[in-house]
Amino acid sequence: MTKQQFMREDACYGDILDDVISGLKKISFGEIIITIHDSRVVQVEHREKKRFSKQQKGDCAHRAQQKEESG
Repeated sequence: MTKQQFMREDACYGDILDDVISGLKKISFGEIIITIHDSRVVQVEHREKKRFSKQQKGDCAHRAQQKEESG
């Protein structure tokens, strides 16, 4: 189904689809959750994941490890 066909079925789905597509373009790692109640989309969540390696300066885990090793 194309975006145009989707939008013709129900105008509100066009806005929902635009929001999902926008989220896909912005997120490198994470998830987009679409919540449905009574066969209708009621919520779209964008969750972006950011992970930090232990080797980065300023990383709390790295500092804790250094403290354990020194003391």
